[in-house]
Amino acid sequence: MIQRTLLAGATAALTLLSVGHAELADIKKRGELRVVMSGEYPPFSQPGPNGDLVGFDVDVAREIARRLGVKVRITKTEFPSIIAGLQAGQFDLAVASQSKTPERARAVDFLSQPYYYDGFQLFVPASSKAGSLAALGKAPVAVAQGTVFEKFLRDRKYPTIATYSGEQEIFLALAAGRAAGMITTRTVGNMAIKNGQKLRASGPVLQQDNPYITLGKNQPQLKKAVEQALAAMRADGTLKRISVRYLGADITTPGK
Repeated sequence: MIQRTLLAGATAALTLLSVGHAELADIKKRGELRVVMSGEYPPFSQPGPNGDLVGFDVDVAREIARRLGVKVRITKTEFPSIIAGLQAGQFDLAVASQSKTPERARAVDFLSQPYYYDGFQLFVPASSKAGSLAALGKAPVAVAQGTVFEKFLRDRKYPTIATYSGEQEIFLALAAGRAAGMITTRTVGNMAIKNGQKLRASGPVLQQDNPYITLGKNQPQLKKAVEQALAAMRADGTLKRISVRYLGADITTPGK
């Protein structure tokens, strides 16, 4: 999620003041790390059989909290609202597959390096003969609202952009013929195909995309602690195991 930027409908969020942020000591006293994600970005976050969120981002958040010595409370919210929630101090961290953009960097803090590595990919229905974005002409291309995928199309002045709340709605739109293609990450699209979606990748990877974990501004102790937890997860193989479990491959190392 992969990987996303605030657009016109959410620019007001960037003007919110950072207030009420909890530092590491506050979180430890509270005994709970509050983590936000969209919950509409399979296989990174999506509702499980009992209604709780499951996926790569969920397990990463749980493991970070465990290593900080606290419980985790995971909240599902619409993707464009995540930045505003961090700024307002409603959440301590976003483990939400967010791409680093200049707009976001002015609003929140990013960890020092991505926690996985991916890329933009155009996917089309399996029956489509389109071999590129240009081949779709003016046909609707679907993207999740407020994402860097939407920005990618708008920056290129693509004529017909269909926005949805998340990938699960997009899959339904493609199946119903309301869109001729979608842009998401290659991991999300490939896993959807593996799970039965009648899609195929069209053309080469459009752009590299390396998501980060984010937090509110000016929380140096929390930022350092989370970076140390992630570094330990890399070193002992935990991050790789979570990736393989949900994604079928290790995408936590550059070039994988």
